[in-house]
Amino acid sequence: MRIGELARRAGVSTSRIRFYESRGILSPPERLPNGYRVYGDYDLKVLVFISRAQSLGFTLEEVTQHLRSPSGAARKPRFLSRLEVKLVEIDAHLEEVRARRQAIAEIISQLKEAGY
Repeated sequence: MRIGELARRAGVSTSRIRFYESRGILSPPERLPNGYRVYGDYDLKVLVFISRAQSLGFTLEEVTQHLRSPSGAARKPRFLSRLEVKLVEIDAHLEEVRARRQAIAEIISQLKEAGY
């Protein structure tokens, strides 16, 4: 598939694909005689993975490290560990937000009681 179709199917821009290529995150594609880039299903899977991981709070650097790590059994535990760390970070953030919400609710209550 050409870059436009890949971008559409992955839900990213063509410039994003070129950026990933320039950073070595996405392998350079084959080229047709006319210079058009040709991508395969694996490239689509990589782009979808990158988008999904970033939407879950992973940085592009973290995603890149995962993609560049050796394949096989060793990669899975490392990624699982990163997911678990991310979950702990999210839980901590949720606690902070809950505490701020509670503080604001208390201020509102106090102001209302004071006739504000």
